[in-house]
Amino acid sequence: MSVPEPCPRCGDAANVRPKLVLIDEAWVDEPGNDPRLAYVASLRVDDLRTDNVRAPPLEQFVDGWFCDRCGRAFVAEEAAQAIRRKYWR
Repeated sequence: MSVPEPCPRCGDAANVRPKLVLIDEAWVDEPGNDPRLAYVASLRVDDLRTDNVRAPPLEQFVDGWFCDRCGRAFVAEEAAQAIRRKYWR
């Protein structure tokens, strides 16, 4: 994670810096859990490749980026699984 990725909002990497990012916990399909809630998040732990996730109880803290211009945190595309759920916006 040495070269900043471009910000997904503004497309510029000049104002992007490394940041530890807190993301949502993995959603578990259990009786009583509304399956629609699996999609109510910006990013969940189970959408990341396992080699980019810390061991419990710190699995929600991932290495990411922060754009000072947009005020938006994000993770590298290479950290995410190839197939992941689409979230509501």
